Amino acid sequence: MSYPVKITITGSSDLGNGAPSAEDFIGQISDFLEVLKGVERAIDANGETQIVWRVTNAHMNSPLLMELTPFSKNPAVFIGDRIAQVENAAYSGIRAIEAGEFKPKYFNEETAKRARAIHTRVTNGLSRTTIKFDSSVSSSQLSIDRTTASKVEAAYKSKPVAIPYREIGSIEGFVAKAELDGYGRAVLRFRSRLTGEEIKAIASGSAFRQVGTMKLSEVWEGVRIRVYGTISYRDVGKIDGMQATGIEVLDQLKLPTVDEIIDENFTRGLRSEDFLAAIRND
Repeated sequence: MSYPVKITITGSSDLGNGAPSAEDFIGQISDFLEVLKGVERAIDANGETQIVWRVTNAHMNSPLLMELTPFSKNPAVFIGDRIAQVENAAYSGIRAIEAGEFKPKYFNEETAKRARAIHTRVTNGLSRTTIKFDSSVSSSQLSIDRTTASKVEAAYKSKPVAIPYREIGSIEGFVAKAELDGYGRAVLRFRSRLTGEEIKAIASGSAFRQVGTMKLSEVWEGVRIRVYGTISYRDVGKIDGMQATGIEVLDQLKLPTVDEIIDENFTRGLRSEDFLAAIRND
């Protein structure tokens, strides 16, 4: 059974007797939905979503309250664990932003931007936004008032200026798409295993031929890989792109066979009970 997430939006008492503007109300709901969807895409290896959020109730008396309930896109598939993971990550991520962290786990730049926008509106037009998770995060609640929102805004305004840099290294992820860009260069798009964000790698050398091979079949989609080359960062820990020189396919599904596990000489010719008895005596 899925429980709704309840969002309560209160406007400023100085403007319209506490009623939020249509722009602020729609903006809060829209940005929160994008946070949920962004987190789910980051969690999923292929960057896909299985959850559809439906409006199941609404109270129009001030403050306005809306209930969003998660459902599976495929009614035959149970996604209770995924819903819990997404809600937990969204709750923890917003809490982390309020604590001064600019890029929480499962939050890419766009998701963090949406979370910040939810706080920004509370400093300009709204007086409070409350988000209550009824089940999967132990009935936890986010209460964003002007004090909390102002701290988030102050943290972003004092954020150090980004310093781009490059380094040689590798990134693990999952293939999203192989293509040619407008300049005829081979491009591999893949999702980082750690952050879930999509990374654009321009291939050169042997990697150019490998990307060409990937284009021949959709079998590559979702395959786990390690990409080597020069990584460009727009700020500390924020990847802007990559110049790939090599690609390694990581076969995460290959398990050892029974023949590889069994050692016929493990007991040195003794019966199993005699072998265990010898170990106990030693």
